[in-house]
Amino acid sequence: MRLMTYPVGRRHFTASAQRQQTYIVWAPDNTDEGALARRMAVRQKHFVAANKLIKQGILKVAGGLLTPDTQDAAPGNRRFVGSALLYEAENLDAVRKFVEQDLYWTENVWDKDKIVILPIIMATTLQERAGIT
Repeated sequence: MRLMTYPVGRRHFTASAQRQQTYIVWAPDNTDEGALARRMAVRQKHFVAANKLIKQGILKVAGGLLTPDTQDAAPGNRRFVGSALLYEAENLDAVRKFVEQDLYWTENVWDKDKIVILPIIMATTLQERAGIT
């Protein structure tokens, strides 16, 4: 199979590099006693890494999912059940690599056996934001 390239200005992009797919990730947290403490211990470093992916245009949306009864609670009283993320990448394997490099994966915040990564066809567009705080 011949790889097609298309000139854009002075650059050349491959056809595969132009075809980014969107993937949604549901990453439930582990439910053991120390899961929340592990999440909070690496949270700021997790945000730094996520913001790098946002600036690269790879990570489009990310957020922690709360229990409904703690959605209005003070930050220290919120209970997390997992994370939801929206990536744009070339394929599912690329997204899997991003997930497995995330601190919430490496520090055992997320339940690795229950993570779901699915392609999604977006029915709406996303507003661009500066990053995660």
